[in-house]
Amino acid sequence: MYTPRQPTWKTEVPLLIGALSGGAAILGHGPAAASAETGSVLWSLWIVACLMVCAVRAMAHADRLAERFGEPVGTIVLTIAAITIEVASVCAMMLGEGGSDTAARDSMFAVIMLILNGLVGGCMVVGTWRVGAQRFNPDSASAYLPLIIALGTLTMVLPRFCESTIGGYMSDPMEMFVAATSIVVYGGFLWLQVSRYRGFFATTDVQAATAAQHQGTVHVPSTVALLLASLGVVVLCADAMAGRVPSLLRASGSPPAIGGVLVAAMVLFPEGLAALKASARGDMQRSINVLLGSAGATIGLTVPAVLAVRALTGNDPELGLEAPYIVLLSLTFLVSAVSLARGRVNMIQGIIHLLIMLAWVMTIYDDALLLELP
Repeated sequence: MYTPRQPTWKTEVPLLIGALSGGAAILGHGPAAASAETGSVLWSLWIVACLMVCAVRAMAHADRLAERFGEPVGTIVLTIAAITIEVASVCAMMLGEGGSDTAARDSMFAVIMLILNGLVGGCMVVGTWRVGAQRFNPDSASAYLPLIIALGTLTMVLPRFCESTIGGYMSDPMEMFVAATSIVVYGGFLWLQVSRYRGFFATTDVQAATAAQHQGTVHVPSTVALLLASLGVVVLCADAMAGRVPSLLRASGSPPAIGGVLVAAMVLFPEGLAALKASARGDMQRSINVLLGSAGATIGLTVPAVLAVRALTGNDPELGLEAPYIVLLSLTFLVSAVSLARGRVNMIQGIIHLLIMLAWVMTIYDDALLLELP
């Protein structure tokens, strides 16, 4: 039976290291070699490592609360923790030195592609490796996917076709509409998720037994305090990463769009690990709840946050995707709807999802190669 690890003072040492490193980076301090190109890259990688380790600690505490309260409240705790990390990282990339107008779009799109293709596909492969197929409540997917598809289309596809502005930008009225509808629709979804349609996200027997076991073993106030502390350090490290992602991309020779993939990978690392572990122990319902819940929250909460930053700072984000990525997003939505419709997944479906993810990565590098041609 799965048992979340009990925290000790040793497991929280990374929080102190992350806080000191993030604070030093923000204040302009660091190793003496940080002024050189190589030293700067190494220092940036250290901050990334601190961010990821502290994100893992944050998700560990969120996971303990999730096991304590059960579904769907547990998934919401995990989701809010992950989205806090994402919003901090995206805003840091937007507002940092050398910030990009497409940072928010690239990060959100990368999160959706990594979740619906990389992690969902990975969970299908891992979870069905031995048993051949796994089941979950199809009502959960039928609730999540319309939300994800509708908000994803409104925020990342529609702006490319609106004629009031050039490119993938939105006019002020359209921005207000998208921000308001995103947060209202997502808020309504959460309310229905924990009330009238709670049964759609019903936990499996494995998780129900684990949650019952931990009813009296999780000290909720201390766990909440550790979760908030972990998220605070993650936000600090994310702020310290502002302006460092472009230098990392230049050092590795990667195209700028990979910056969104990097942010998405940092955000999803702990949550994706939790989903893969759940699928490996036969709890595909937990994996679906965590991953699709995170995908919905990515759009429902990140877009209003980004547009609020735009209103406060004047940094105008470009949210509309370009044509090749609209095709890949549409393909992802279609395949996800087909794969998750019956509440039964197998390894073949997982391989198809992973194939789409590889096609997306190849498209990024193909576009970068086209830009380099004379």
